[in-house]
Amino acid sequence: MDADHRLNANEFKALLRQLDNRAYGIYRRLRQTRIVFDAYSLGFRHVQASPGAMPASVCELFLPASRFPVPGWAISNEARSIAAADYVLRSFACGVARSARQHRGADGSGSYQCPEMPQQILARNAVSFSPAGLSIAFRVSLPGTLSQKVLAGEAEAMFFGELADIAQAVKADLSDSRRFRGHCELVEDMRHVQDRLGRRGLVAFIADGSMLPRDSGLSDKPIRDDQGGTAFCAPEAAAVVLDFPNAGNIRGLGIREGVTVVVGGGFHGKSTLLHAVARGVYPHVAGDGRERVVTSQNAIVVSAEEGRSIQGLDISAFIGTLPAKADPRRFFTNNASGSTSQAAAIVEGMLAGADLLLIDEDASATNFLMRDRYMRQLIPDDPITPLFDRVRELYRDHGVSTMIVAGGSSDYLGVADHVIAMRDFVPVDMTARARGLDLPRSWAPAGPLDISDRRKLRPGNFDPLFLNRRMNKAVPVRIKALRGQECEILEYGMDLIDVRSLEGIVDPDQMLTLGHALLLARRLEPPAAGRSPSALARQVVRLVRREGLDVLQAPAAPPVFFAEIRLLELAGAINRLRSLAVDV
Repeated sequence: MDADHRLNANEFKALLRQLDNRAYGIYRRLRQTRIVFDAYSLGFRHVQASPGAMPASVCELFLPASRFPVPGWAISNEARSIAAADYVLRSFACGVARSARQHRGADGSGSYQCPEMPQQILARNAVSFSPAGLSIAFRVSLPGTLSQKVLAGEAEAMFFGELADIAQAVKADLSDSRRFRGHCELVEDMRHVQDRLGRRGLVAFIADGSMLPRDSGLSDKPIRDDQGGTAFCAPEAAAVVLDFPNAGNIRGLGIREGVTVVVGGGFHGKSTLLHAVARGVYPHVAGDGRERVVTSQNAIVVSAEEGRSIQGLDISAFIGTLPAKADPRRFFTNNASGSTSQAAAIVEGMLAGADLLLIDEDASATNFLMRDRYMRQLIPDDPITPLFDRVRELYRDHGVSTMIVAGGSSDYLGVADHVIAMRDFVPVDMTARARGLDLPRSWAPAGPLDISDRRKLRPGNFDPLFLNRRMNKAVPVRIKALRGQECEILEYGMDLIDVRSLEGIVDPDQMLTLGHALLLARRLEPPAAGRSPSALARQVVRLVRREGLDVLQAPAAPPVFFAEIRLLELAGAINRLRSLAVDV
């Protein structure tokens, strides 16, 4: 978006000096102003009200094609354009890290606020390309004092010295054609193979040479060289060779459609494999170790979530007669058990189009996964139909595959199409050996697996109003990630939406995207009311794909940085709203 008022560099410098030591709010004079420097221009799209205010100011750096050329091959298709934008944003952040002196003012002001980019490469709205050049939107906290006065000298240092160095860093990285092209080709390869997995009867692929272990349980970064680590290598019986357009033919483990059971001793890589497959719905940066891990884009992790809200969902496929006259066909609770929450997650996922369920025994409700023959004899009237009894039916009748990590029970071996054992992070095909064992078989459920949603959203859902009772203040729109849990809890209106179980959320910008997608749902014509949660989520995602991420931007609101979300995550967030109001 071009600014209304233009200044040259000297005029901008003079203006800053006029503002020095005046009330911080006078920075607002910069809004809708574009500064034209010799090599680039800078526009102010939003200006914060005080030092440390959130959201911070938003600037747009425009780099003209004449000085900052982007090669045509980098934006020749959608996959490459996403990769190119990601490459530029990472380059800008690295330039800031090298050149900018942060926190030069009060309350952290005087700082460039670059996102901490994840290992995954996502479509975003912060970077755009045109024949005229390249635009990079970024947040910056304008420098001020504790007494809320303008620090013009520090602003001058940021926008005249440091920004020039950052722009040069971007230019140098654009000129590094080998690294730039490699980044684009990684994404193009991954998306090409992902779109064609089904043609080979696969739901996931892990290339030989992949390095799946992470640096720690708190980090998604790859394991360090000094920590060791074993390169992945597919067993011959389960190996496939896939054609990557740029990298050529690559051998690896093909996770086939159906039921795949992953077994092995503790600390040998079972959960690590499952986690890598879960994150394989997105491309990864070079050096991550999972660049050639490719998973169906409709895969979803399913786990127990004790205490979550379930509003009116039909979970009768897994849960039968309940006490206190609770109806599993219209199940309401604000405090779900492990089994009812996991049943709900499967139903919700299938309603949103999931074709692969990823399940870790350690994160599941044991009584939902299985029930042995002795327990069946002892408690014949248990209302839970375990997943064990339905997992074949899921694939046979609904085309939904399952990949389950089973470390403490052999039950699922009896219903598995494929069995993989992990030994020191290396897979071993155990399918033939498992079939030679005397294993339990699933019991016939009382009725067919019916997955349907009769719920209709009531008017008034997704109210973003927040009432701060302590300060007796109303905030018209509260949409933000909870500080310290930026990829786990979304603050939306009076709701705290817990999305920790949604593995497709890897970046705080996705949390904001979820929140603004809910806000968009309130503005839809025809209204959201009368549709099921998954139908509404499908409509919103379809609109975003057609119009672009900026369709989520609320009118007259400060600019927001968005990152792509899947239908599965949006539907999951809607279903976890404690204020969700439905008719059934």
